[in-house]
Amino acid sequence: MTMLNRTTLMLLMLTAITLLPVASAAGAAEFEDGTAMSSIERVTYISFVAISLIFIASAFFLFMERNDVARQHRPAIGIGVMIVGIAGFQYALMQDTYLADASVPTDFRYADWLTTVPLMAVTFAVLAGKESFTNRRLFDLPGMSVPGIIIVGSLFMMVSGYIGQVEVDRALAIGETPAGIHWYFFLQGMVGYATVFLVVGTPFTGAYGIDDTKIGDESIRIAMSRMRKLILFGWVIYPIGYILGALETGGDDGAAWMMLAYNFADLINKFGFVIIVLMGARGTQEAIAAYEGRLAAFTPPRAASPEEEEYDQSGLLELAAIAQGDVVPEDDIVDEL
Repeated sequence: MTMLNRTTLMLLMLTAITLLPVASAAGAAEFEDGTAMSSIERVTYISFVAISLIFIASAFFLFMERNDVARQHRPAIGIGVMIVGIAGFQYALMQDTYLADASVPTDFRYADWLTTVPLMAVTFAVLAGKESFTNRRLFDLPGMSVPGIIIVGSLFMMVSGYIGQVEVDRALAIGETPAGIHWYFFLQGMVGYATVFLVVGTPFTGAYGIDDTKIGDESIRIAMSRMRKLILFGWVIYPIGYILGALETGGDDGAAWMMLAYNFADLINKFGFVIIVLMGARGTQEAIAAYEGRLAAFTPPRAASPEEEEYDQSGLLELAAIAQGDVVPEDDIVDEL
């Protein structure tokens, strides 16, 4: 099975794991405290379960595939294992918290984001390699290069988002309109969001940290472009979920709609992100050459067909000439005859 076919099969399997439970989510159900679930709450709970399984399966898949990439790109695959592995574990905790009494598992979610979002951001620098770092800097921090600035920007985004989210959760729990302070932290988090993009670049602009023209392999350049598109459009889902909760757009089910948006964003961004990294790393010339070399080593030699065989007929021609008396045989040939 080829590299592409294996990856495609894995994508189809994980998609099925997601869709089948959600499709069967209709029907009555209760939280552990005896409260009945609404339809959207039921779907939200199933999404916690399904996404947890997908992330755990993805971590094992990436771990098994790590040897199919060039050595310099294995750290990026290792970071991918960490991203989906941590997320899978945290989703298992969140589903238990939500099932108990429909609680919003903000602490577990941000424990996930505080680790996985900086890991996702720094993957750009790890996959591209330090040779691709530019001399341009958005700003200088003592002792920090491109990876350090990326991590600081993403952490600033997450900490600000957490403070605002706690205020939104409190208001949703007591049925009040959130105080305006959460919008301040929302905008503050967007500053960190913009910082990450300016350093790693967007699909439409250059970057203050990574120069694609310095990346030697075309497969990595393509992966970088796809990663930028994913987080540019995929990360937008998170603010949408925040706004759904802050504006109480979903009514009584506002918390469920907010969490469902967050869950969907995590699935798209984390799972899609690590698959793009894997495909980019496995598509490099070095990885393809190593794969073909291993394939050739384990492929038995094919027997040549009669049409492909070439016979040395010089000996037969010599014997025919001797038989006809045209050539006097040498002593060693006479002995053999």
